[in-house]
Amino acid sequence: MLVKSLIAAGILVAATAAHADPPSVERYYSQTYNDCMNEAAGSTLPMRQCMGDEHDAWDKQLNQVYQALMTRRAEPAKVQLRDDERAWLKRTKSQCDHAGDDEAGGTLQGVEIDQCYLDETIRRTLYLRGLH
Repeated sequence: MLVKSLIAAGILVAATAAHADPPSVERYYSQTYNDCMNEAAGSTLPMRQCMGDEHDAWDKQLNQVYQALMTRRAEPAKVQLRDDERAWLKRTKSQCDHAGDDEAGGTLQGVEIDQCYLDETIRRTLYLRGLH
C-alpha cells in the first residue's frame, strides 16, 4: 500500500511539473533591453523592436554555443545535438506562434509571440551552455 501511494505521489509530482510554467528568464535580460522596454512605455511597436534586438543578441549567443558544442563532439553526439536542436526549433515555433492567441489579432498578440521567442531562445542558450 505504501509503495502504491509513493508511486501515485511521484506520478502526480511529475505531471504537475510537466505542466508548470517554465522558469522566468527576466534576470538574463540585458540592461539595454530593460532600458529600451522602460522607454517604450507600453507602446507595442517600440516594445517589439526592443524584443527583436534582444532576441537577435541571444540568438547570436545561442548559435555560438551550438557551434562550439558541435566542434567538440564525436559524430554520433553531433547528430544527436543536431536532432535535438531541430526538435527544439519545431517545438518553439509551435508554442510561440500561438503564444498570443488569447489576444485574437490585437496589438498585444505580436508582443506575446515576440516575448515567447525571446524567452525560449534564452532558455535554450542557457541549456546548451550547461552541456559544456
